[in-house]
Amino acid sequence: MLFINEILMAEQLASILGTEKDRVNCPFYFKIGACRHGANCARLHNKPSSSPTILLINFYRNPALIAPIGKDGLPKPMNPYNLEKNFEDFYEDIFEEFAIFGQIENINICDNLSDHMIGNVYIKFRNEKSAIKAYKSVNGRFYNGRIIIAEISPVTDFKEATCRQFQDNTCTRGGYCNFMHLKAIKRSLRKKMFDRYKKKEPTI
Repeated sequence: MLFINEILMAEQLASILGTEKDRVNCPFYFKIGACRHGANCARLHNKPSSSPTILLINFYRNPALIAPIGKDGLPKPMNPYNLEKNFEDFYEDIFEEFAIFGQIENINICDNLSDHMIGNVYIKFRNEKSAIKAYKSVNGRFYNGRIIIAEISPVTDFKEATCRQFQDNTCTRGGYCNFMHLKAIKRSLRKKMFDRYKKKEPTI
């Protein structure tokens, strides 16, 4: 009977892990790999030692957010075509850089504005070994003059991490939403990159 009770208790704990009912572990860190409270969070941020996903923190720099300031105190508007071209070049460059570690399942780039999520890039590989290899190789290196801050991420289900209202254009919190607002990637670009690397074996 005691053994059965322990099993039931373990199942109950597993069912609430990472939810609002979990009073020990941070649900936001569990779902999106980031938390606005950071080290001051009252709940635990259990960083995994292994995962198929790595996070590059504040990695993508949106030119629209770092544009020169105009006389009105706001960033000067930029050509939408140039903004899209810059993003597509970045996506292609990152895909090429990380495909050498193993087959990529997905690359997601946050369009959020809060400090703990802005520019976050999540790279999910087909297997954990590739992710660990990528993490060890890039963490602390430089990209375009900026140091790469990488970590193993607990996020594996991006449907749970993504703001559903943003996908429907109904999110009222805008860029400061606590769930991912992912930048849209053209289907043609995704197909081009995945087709280019799907049959290639990692070189390192």
